[in-house]
Amino acid sequence: MRVNASSKSNTIRFEDTRPSFIQAVSWQTEIAAMDTTMEDKTINHTHRTRPLGPLERTLSANTRYALPCASFALLAENLSAASRKSKNHSGALASRREKFLAFARSMDSCFDLIAVAIPASSDWHSAFWGLTCAVFKMAGTYVVVLDKVTELLESLTHLLPDYGQLLAAHQRPLDAQERRGRESRFEPVMLVVADVAQFLLELQAMLTRTSHGDPLRHNRLFSPTYLWRPLDSRFAQLEARLVRNKEWLKRELGGTQTEYAITEKYRAECREFLDKSAAEEGAQLGLQRMAKRTRRIDRIKTWLDSNCSYRDIYEHRLKQRHPNTCAWFLDNEKYCRWRNIPFDQESANDTDRLENHWQHRVLFVQAESGFGKSYLSGIVVDDLSSEARNLSIDDETESPSTAFYHFSAAQSYCIHPDDALRALTDQLIHIHRHDRSTLDAVSLLVRKTPAHEKATPDDVLSTLALLLRQHPTFLVIDGIDECSDVTLLLRYIPELCRKSDTRVILFGRTQVRIPNEYHKWASGAPHVISLSSDSNKHDLEAYIIENLHELADQGYFGISMDRSLITAIAQTCKGNFLWASTLLKYLRSPVLSPDERRAKLEKPHELDGLEAIYAHILALLEFRPEAERRFVVGVFRLLALGIHKPCMPGFQNAINVSPGQHTIEFGSSFITNEAIPLLTCDLVEVMPCNVTFAHNSVREYLQAVDPQTNSFSLHDEKLAHAHLAAVCISFLAFDIPKRPLGPTNPHVSQLLLASHAQSSATSMQTNRSGDSGYKSTSSAPSPPEHHPPAPAPPTAPAPSAHPPCQPQWDAALPFLRYASLCWPIHLARALTPPPPTSSPRQSHATSPQYPWLTSLSTFLTDRAAVTTWVEASWRYNLPPNLSRLVPLLEAVKSRTPPATVEGRELRWVVHGVRELSEGLNAVREGWGHRVREDPGLVWGWRGGRGMI
Repeated sequence: MRVNASSKSNTIRFEDTRPSFIQAVSWQTEIAAMDTTMEDKTINHTHRTRPLGPLERTLSANTRYALPCASFALLAENLSAASRKSKNHSGALASRREKFLAFARSMDSCFDLIAVAIPASSDWHSAFWGLTCAVFKMAGTYVVVLDKVTELLESLTHLLPDYGQLLAAHQRPLDAQERRGRESRFEPVMLVVADVAQFLLELQAMLTRTSHGDPLRHNRLFSPTYLWRPLDSRFAQLEARLVRNKEWLKRELGGTQTEYAITEKYRAECREFLDKSAAEEGAQLGLQRMAKRTRRIDRIKTWLDSNCSYRDIYEHRLKQRHPNTCAWFLDNEKYCRWRNIPFDQESANDTDRLENHWQHRVLFVQAESGFGKSYLSGIVVDDLSSEARNLSIDDETESPSTAFYHFSAAQSYCIHPDDALRALTDQLIHIHRHDRSTLDAVSLLVRKTPAHEKATPDDVLSTLALLLRQHPTFLVIDGIDECSDVTLLLRYIPELCRKSDTRVILFGRTQVRIPNEYHKWASGAPHVISLSSDSNKHDLEAYIIENLHELADQGYFGISMDRSLITAIAQTCKGNFLWASTLLKYLRSPVLSPDERRAKLEKPHELDGLEAIYAHILALLEFRPEAERRFVVGVFRLLALGIHKPCMPGFQNAINVSPGQHTIEFGSSFITNEAIPLLTCDLVEVMPCNVTFAHNSVREYLQAVDPQTNSFSLHDEKLAHAHLAAVCISFLAFDIPKRPLGPTNPHVSQLLLASHAQSSATSMQTNRSGDSGYKSTSSAPSPPEHHPPAPAPPTAPAPSAHPPCQPQWDAALPFLRYASLCWPIHLARALTPPPPTSSPRQSHATSPQYPWLTSLSTFLTDRAAVTTWVEASWRYNLPPNLSRLVPLLEAVKSRTPPATVEGRELRWVVHGVRELSEGLNAVREGWGHRVREDPGLVWGWRGGRGMI
């Protein structure tokens, strides 16, 4: 490999001609051969230095993307300059730089010790320092990676012997005769340099784009895949070698000439150990190693904590896709130019080029709401995935991968930019789970990472950037206008593109403002494809005509259908795919008769606009039986105003709860999730792992419709929260077992009964309150600093999935988590008075409605139900606190006539909630730490009337 460096640029390009660095392990054989040859030659060591065998040649020829450093002092200067150059992480780089320098000092003393026995040229020293500097700069681009690399080098520093002391004992240079006799005494020192340099080269290969033909990419140790070791395993092997080298060196330099036979035997044993550790143990360990790699992948996916709902949207749209559509977009000139530029290794590792031309790798696709951008993005994903193999330069270039994400405001729990980063990283980890560079990165990141720890947004961003640096990748992101923080998302994209050659295509509405940093007017950036209603008019007409003819053939319009109506209705689509698909859902409704369907087609003006079709659908639902209407209302309210998304079984339990009575799980009244699309006329879609509105415009329409004329309206949010509170409380009062959820720890129980005088004070988890109606907080980590503040009142934390070891009681009661943690929040939102500056829409007057009152009264009178709820809350790490509810209920009581049934029941409920709140505070403040260890202890506490 030849190094081509320019003093005016930080970009270094290399031609790879090197053998594997592992060959340096056998350097001693070549030295012995060289000694024999040198006996017949006269060498003036004053003017010519002796090479260090393969070690010198490998380092001098194989340092990638690194300018040589002539000395340790220059290395320190370069590391300081790199730390100051960083815009965002200069402080972090400065602290890690000191640990890099500590490692370099130990190696510098090692080089000085080698020079005592074998004077060598400074070329390989310079290459080694350049390699160290390159690893620091490359890892410094990814904060979490730099931390892990620094930990590795710090461990190496502690394992290396104090070469300074050894050097002090061997200051006098040896002549040729002495050196030939004592050269083997310094053999372990040179092996250390070979091992450490090999490891640095492997770190460098992990941090750069390498080709298929690069041995450091796919065959670092010239071993089969099943024998190859990931980075953490190789590092453990390196640590063992350094420990043995340290013992060997101590024996060599501490021995005497009279112990030559003993020393030679020990030397042979050390060589045998090191040779064996460098070799592989055999194919019988192959399956074990592959299983360990799978566990590494699983660990990092758990660490990333990604939500898989984005795949539901893609796969759902894939099933609905009409053949031979969107071909016009795939032929678009801007799209083809963005897609067809080949990826190449040189550009991927050219930091200046990545920094200066990233705007040309970002493509915006903009269209109005309902255009069909989600369908179009799915077409693009499939096109990039199928055509990627044709975009490589040659056989050694890796074919690009495609990762995607769909933002959907209908899924309010996964619309933050961090959700997209985690999902994209998770996809790439899975795609490249057998790639050695990716496995090295995974094994580095999960090394010594606690199993319960979750990646921070910076960790995820660094990991994703590294994966994009390793592999050519297309990123497809749909619905950016529905992202909760578009500004943050559009700030993440340049960070990724400046560190890699990834190409990003972003789908969104025309209202999205493109930041100024994307603009590069001289070269035509930003690149935007603006789509109008005429762009997909032909496709939509074909789609409507084909589907309506199919309905006509099936008799949906009766036997006297005028087929010319189909063409007329198709021409009114105005390029809105959402309107077309919603119209077809409406016409397929079993509630409509053939004559009614035909009548609608005969009056196309009544179907003009999406809102008109929504109004027709809701009018149909008004004619459904009362039980089905209540069911649909519950679905709408839970989807639109739920604190977070329950799991699929929990969602099914929730929508079947009838406040004030026990849920009948087996019978005609129990409705499954699969029936939701039919009962809602497809306004709600059910996916394998998710239930959501068909489009965010459905929720917007329901929130805008007049509640006086439509029973499905979500205009009155307080009434909706009151209904959801009643659902949760009713579930706790009627549908949970009245017994302990889990076994009680006898040891903790005895401690609780034995200590009443001491107060444990409130737990740290309870003190960190972020919940208005529920003054306590989950044990989950606090949200990142850059997340937007939650609107008042804030919501309860929403876990994305059940814990890996889900207890049996939790699996049997899938709605228990939501009901236990969220009923106080729903009730607080239902009772909180509107702000004085609210708009007329927000202050819409409605008669007082308390759907939660009867259920709450029943719940408070059932001590076993209350105790089960308290135990469940503690088991979910969110200790209950009803302090905020007491004044809210007092205010409601003051506004309710005391002579009414509601007034009398409210007085009792206020009294019961106040006493229960006091009891909960006593448990939390007096025995919080013990109850946290064993929540089942609340069944034995008799300090409050609300608990047994």
